[in-house]
Amino acid sequence: MELRQLQYFLTLCNELHFSEAAFKLGISQPTLSQQIRVLEDEIGVPLFDRIGKKTLKTEAGAILEHYALEIFQKLENAKSAINDLTDLHAGHLRVAVLASDLDYRFTSLLVDFHKEFPQTKVQMIPSIKIVEKVLDNVVDIGVGLAFKTDSRLNRIPFYTETYSLYVHEDHELANHAQVDPQELVDLPFVMYPTGFYGRNLIDTWCQENGITISTIMETGSATSLLQLVHEGVGATIQPSELITSFRSLRIRAIPIRNSPVRELEIYYRNDKYVSKAATAFMRKLEDYFHRPG
Repeated sequence: MELRQLQYFLTLCNELHFSEAAFKLGISQPTLSQQIRVLEDEIGVPLFDRIGKKTLKTEAGAILEHYALEIFQKLENAKSAINDLTDLHAGHLRVAVLASDLDYRFTSLLVDFHKEFPQTKVQMIPSIKIVEKVLDNVVDIGVGLAFKTDSRLNRIPFYTETYSLYVHEDHELANHAQVDPQELVDLPFVMYPTGFYGRNLIDTWCQENGITISTIMETGSATSLLQLVHEGVGATIQPSELITSFRSLRIRAIPIRNSPVRELEIYYRNDKYVSKAATAFMRKLEDYFHRPG
């Protein structure tokens, strides 16, 4: 059994179509068919059922796919570990972060990280599908809200924060030391669209407190929401610490009694090699969020 054959096999598992898989591999369809037959002869059982124009994985094919993916992951881990030995840190670190507001709070962290690992290319990818990106190996690390346990992931809780009501400094509530949930009912709000983690968290909290808030405008950008608050279009509910990035907009962040709370976690695949750069990034992330101010 050769790695090349396993690569052909995995591509066919993804495409479930011989001509499409052959095109992606840059080989002819007869060559792909011949290599799959060689693999099936060696294993002794069919890996695919050919039913008319459909190609389906057999039970044996599904088992081989599982272990073939593990093989290629271990090879990738070996390459990463060997690259770390050179201490050049010239790798590529991909981090998925909670879309909309977390990405605004990473600038100082990225500057510090670059000083220590100047040769490491870093990609910060805002996303509402962080867990999926980590599990699919699209990114190396995910940073987002706590979620139900998944045995495939290591998880590091690193920060808990409350939410505040954001209003323009001329708003009638701007000088309040705190607002009650009931005081939010009659306000016009600008919020993230339904489906965003932050919006879903707020909606759940409203249900738990027996209130309903009305949105007059929705956008997926924290900058847009705070600009709309600045222009007096409406109020918004955002993580309390976000105000540090928008102090120049003449906005007030007012604590909410019994406010929503979000738990932030770092997560990564437990079968994936964690490079020195990734380990350092996670350590700096924990330290950064616990700095005073």
